[in-house]
Amino acid sequence: MQPTELSHNAATSALFQSFFSQAHTPLLVVDDASVIKQANAAAVESLGVKVDGATTLLDGFWRVSSTAVMRLVEGIRRQIDVSPVMARTVFDRLVEVDAFIIDKDRPPLIGVIVSDRSRIDDAQRRLKDQEERYRSLFEWSPVPMREEDFTAVGVWLDRLRNEGVTNLDAYMDEHPDEVVRAIKSIRTTRVNAATVDLLKAPSVLAVLRGFRDEELTPDMLEAFKSQFRLLWGGGSSYQADFVGINYLGQPFECRLRWRIPRGNSSRDLSRVVVSLLDLTQLRAAQRRLERLVADKDRFIASVSHELRTPLSAVLGLSEELANRWDRFDEAETKELIGVVAAQSADLALLVEDLLVAANLEQGRVAIEPQIVDLTAAAEAAVADCRRTYPDANLGTVDGPTMSVYADQVRMRQIIRNLITNAIRYGGPHIRIEAGNDGRPYVAVIDDGAGIPLEQREAIFVPYFQASGSHQVLGSLGLGLAISRELARRMNGDLTYAYEDGQSIFRLHLPPA
Repeated sequence: MQPTELSHNAATSALFQSFFSQAHTPLLVVDDASVIKQANAAAVESLGVKVDGATTLLDGFWRVSSTAVMRLVEGIRRQIDVSPVMARTVFDRLVEVDAFIIDKDRPPLIGVIVSDRSRIDDAQRRLKDQEERYRSLFEWSPVPMREEDFTAVGVWLDRLRNEGVTNLDAYMDEHPDEVVRAIKSIRTTRVNAATVDLLKAPSVLAVLRGFRDEELTPDMLEAFKSQFRLLWGGGSSYQADFVGINYLGQPFECRLRWRIPRGNSSRDLSRVVVSLLDLTQLRAAQRRLERLVADKDRFIASVSHELRTPLSAVLGLSEELANRWDRFDEAETKELIGVVAAQSADLALLVEDLLVAANLEQGRVAIEPQIVDLTAAAEAAVADCRRTYPDANLGTVDGPTMSVYADQVRMRQIIRNLITNAIRYGGPHIRIEAGNDGRPYVAVIDDGAGIPLEQREAIFVPYFQASGSHQVLGSLGLGLAISRELARRMNGDLTYAYEDGQSIFRLHLPPA
C-alpha cells in the first residue's frame, strides 16, 4: 500500500512519512468524508484499520457509537476549535481521539491521533476499587472505627510552643478550659456503624457533631491530656484504656487506639484513624472470674476448717475412750459418745452438702417425687436435728397434716438444713410450722437478728456469706443454695422473709 501523496515538498514529505510509519501511537489520515486514506502500523494493529479507499471512521472501530469522533472530525474540517474526545475501541480500550488539518487543499486531509488511555483507565478502576474496598472495610468493620481531624489541636500546641510554654502538663492543669476547647476542636470526619452501636448513638450524624459535655468525665479528660502530651512530643500512635459514657448515659469500658498517618515525612493530623475495643463484657467476666477464684479459695479453706473441727473431736474423743475407758463412769462415757455422735452427724451433713452441690453442678441429682406426708417428714427432720443438737430448743411441728408430691429424701434434707441454719445462726427460740397459703408449706422460724434487706436473695447463691459478724449461711455457704435448688427441681420454692422480728424460711411444695 502506497501512502496518499500529500502536498508537501519532498524533504517534508519524507520526514512526515518516517514519523508517521514509526510512531507507536495510532495515526490516521482521513478525507473530507472521513474515508481512511492512510494508517500507520500501530493503527492497523490496535484498531484493525483497513485502507481500501472505502473504509471510514464509522466502520466498526468503536465499541460504542462513534458520534463524538465524527463530531470532532467535522469540527476540524470546518475549522472549529474542538477538544479531544474519549472513546472505547472494539477491543474495549479507552482512547483519546484528537484531530487536526494537515492539508487544506480540496478535498482537505485530516490527521487523527488515537492515544491509548487504557492504562490510565485501569489505574482509575483500581483506585476506585481500592476506595470501595476501604470504604467497605471501614464501614462494615465489626471494630468501632472513626476518622478524626486533629489539625486544630496541632495549631493550638504550636501556638503554645511559640509562646514559650515548655511544661505542657502544668499548662493544662492551670488552663482546664483550654483543654476542653481543644477536645471540642477535634472534628470527627468519618464514623462506621460499629461505633454508632457501641455509643448507642441515635445516628451517624450525632457522632459527627463532636464530643458531648457529658462525655468529658475526669477519666476521659485524663485520656485526652495523655493524647495531647503524645502529640506535643511528636508521637504518632496512642493506646489507653478508659471508661466512656454512651448516648444513654451508661458507662462502658473500652480500649482506644489511634495512629497518625505520615505524608512527605510529616504527620497528617487531618486523618487520624481511631479504633475502640469494647471491654465491658470482658472486664465483667474477668471480675466474675476473680470473685469465683476468691470464693473457691475461701471455700477450700472453709472446707478444710469444717472437716478438721468435727474430725478432731471425733478422733480425740475416740482415742480418749479407747485408751482410758476404765477411767470414765457410765454417765461420762455416755456424754462422750454423744459428743462423738453429734460431731459425726455434723460431718456427715457437711459431706452430704458437698456431694449434692457437686452433683447439682453436673446435673446428676435424681429427683423421684411421690406422695409424701409433709408434716411427718418435717417431724422426722426435727428428730434428726434433736439427735445432732440435743441442747437445741426444738418443739414439735405445728399445723395440720398435709400431703405433697415431692422427693421424700430431698424434702427431709431441705428441712434439716433450715433447722440447722436456725440453730447455728438464728435466735434462741425456733419454731417449725406447716400450713397452706395456696400451696402447702413448712416454715422454720427463729427470733434472730435477721438478714439485711440487700442480701436476702444473695443468701441463696453458693458460697455466699452475709456481711458483718453474723454469718447467715455458715462457713461454706452451701446449705441454703442447695436447698432452694432442690426445692425448685421438685416444682416448689424456698423463700426468706423477716416479719415481726422473726426470720422465716418457707419451703413450698406442690400438693399431692
